[in-house]
Amino acid sequence: MKKAYVIGKNASKSLSPIIFNYWFKKHNIEGEYGFKEIDEKSFNSAIPNILKEKNLCGLNITIPFKEKIMAHLNSIDKNAQMIGAVNCISKTDKGFEGINTDWLGFEESIKWQEMHHTNKITKKEIAIVIGYGGAAKAILYSLQKIGFKKIRVFNRDFSKIKDLKSILPHKLDELETYFNDADLVINTAPMNYKKDTKLKVFKTNTIVDTPHGFDVCYNQNTFFLNHINEKKRFYGLHMLIHQAAPCFHKWYGIKPEIDKKLVTLLEKLLNQ
Repeated sequence: MKKAYVIGKNASKSLSPIIFNYWFKKHNIEGEYGFKEIDEKSFNSAIPNILKEKNLCGLNITIPFKEKIMAHLNSIDKNAQMIGAVNCISKTDKGFEGINTDWLGFEESIKWQEMHHTNKITKKEIAIVIGYGGAAKAILYSLQKIGFKKIRVFNRDFSKIKDLKSILPHKLDELETYFNDADLVINTAPMNYKKDTKLKVFKTNTIVDTPHGFDVCYNQNTFFLNHINEKKRFYGLHMLIHQAAPCFHKWYGIKPEIDKKLVTLLEKLLNQ
């Protein structure tokens, strides 16, 4: 029986096992998908042992190891190299290959949400990304492919982004100056926007004409979307599902359908 895991610092909280087991049952596949929780200090010693496990077909990599995992792979595809992060590993005849499905998951999740319950993003001129971790790098890559002409990234540690090319770097406290000029604002920072920021744009309760907002952080309430018009909200849960689909296809040979039943199941789990 083929098996796979999600690897991360807080992997036990991941909904990925629920998603994969739902697809196993729906498509009548005998497969196994679990989690491996690893702390940052033991990552480099733990990964080689996991990669040697019998019947392992792949791994999903989550926070904070999407960049660190790259040193342990035999090959990395073009998209992942350009992004600088890997979230999906597959076992091949030539060893372990790393790819990135986050950028696809972001784009496809917007399409799915627009189709089912969110107003469409009709203007795609200016995008803002808050944070600069592995998911943010994939989203920046995706925004460029979608065709946004101007992309700004805001980060608490400005030194990490100050040398970016073709993307405009900003300190986090500059966000309020540019927020309302954007067509889409994406939050990738797992911080509480009620407590952890002094930005004036997040201190008002008046929501009238806001940009579209996408919160990647599906497993905690950052309160970011509280400051976005309800009809313009995009939820990170959908990105999680859509980045998982190509991994499932690669490992188990079936392209899974993303249906409302799965979305409802995951929403209920998050709201417990």
